Amino acid sequence: MDTSLLILLVVALAIGWLMGRQQYRNKKNRTPYPSIDMLSGDRQSETMQAILSMAEREEAVELQLNLGTFYRRRGELDKAISIHQSLFARPDLDKSLAAQIQLALASDYLHAGLLDRAERLLLELLEGSNQLKSKVLSQLITLYEEEQDWQKVLDLAPKAKFLKDKKPMAYACCELADVAIKKHQWREAKTYIDKALRFDGRCIRALLLGAKMAEEEGFPNRMLTIYREALQYQPEVLQIILPKLREDLESRHRPQELERLLEGLWYEHPMPLTLHSYVEHLALHQSLDDAVDQLMHSIGQVPTTEGFALLLGILIEKGEPLTIEYVQHLKDVLSEIPKSVNVYHCVQCGFEADKHHWRCPSCKQWETFKPKLARGGSVKEKVRNSYE
Repeated sequence: MDTSLLILLVVALAIGWLMGRQQYRNKKNRTPYPSIDMLSGDRQSETMQAILSMAEREEAVELQLNLGTFYRRRGELDKAISIHQSLFARPDLDKSLAAQIQLALASDYLHAGLLDRAERLLLELLEGSNQLKSKVLSQLITLYEEEQDWQKVLDLAPKAKFLKDKKPMAYACCELADVAIKKHQWREAKTYIDKALRFDGRCIRALLLGAKMAEEEGFPNRMLTIYREALQYQPEVLQIILPKLREDLESRHRPQELERLLEGLWYEHPMPLTLHSYVEHLALHQSLDDAVDQLMHSIGQVPTTEGFALLLGILIEKGEPLTIEYVQHLKDVLSEIPKSVNVYHCVQCGFEADKHHWRCPSCKQWETFKPKLARGGSVKEKVRNSYE
């Protein structure tokens, strides 16, 4: 039993309702209301029974509404649907309360995977009171995202003014732009990308799709410009675009440009991701000593498995014998490395995975999946001092 949620439910609703209705009740017939003492330890079952008894009374509409929501949050969807359906069938409720019940029932259906029923209720609500429009739109967008019906998400765009976060609209445009690019429908793709950036001027996926389209059309400099803009907004996107950056600049014999870019990223955004990328480039295009020095300077502050493996690879390539003191230092660094098999994590809910998702599979939020190597990092001042 979630005691804290139960306390909120009882104190905010049951006791408040009791104070408003107490003068009309017959003391002999009423069910005792749960007190704070009833919430402790071995009296939780008694408390829940009291709440259920209260909720069964016809006039306890708001309590029943919230009890159904409580069941939904606990995952007991059958109970939630049963309570909210009973309320929804009542003809004597005012419009405002009836709309709240309809929204709660639609949410029950959505969580239960009954998407057609949820959509019907939500579309009815969308034509009603403006007070619920933001919540209704968010539920509808979630529903269409689950169905991957991106055009229906965009059909809601005229009402986007009621939304606080327009990122879902931008990403619906990105999904459609991605399909258009694969079909080489450049004009249609550009239209969707431009529309996505109007919804969200810093939509990273829209920028990356624009870079992909520039590459497909044979404009590598435009692609590089767009990548630089994306890195300004989100340096952790380097995890995704570095292979393409490396391929493009090295094929055009411009490795120094990539080195300057990676060095600048490490300086401005010190974290394992930018450090490893920079050092790996040094090992390939400069001296191994430079790469080792750079790694050894920073790996003690930000120890990672990837950085340690990179350091060992460079040392092996150098082929020089190591002193006992150096080996001991490596052992100390290794002991500080956190062990994890997943590459990405969601900064919103903590969900982890071994590949990138634009939309978190767990909390369903857009653009919250980040590479683990982008977490933490050295303080910028320390990095600045290393260059002085």
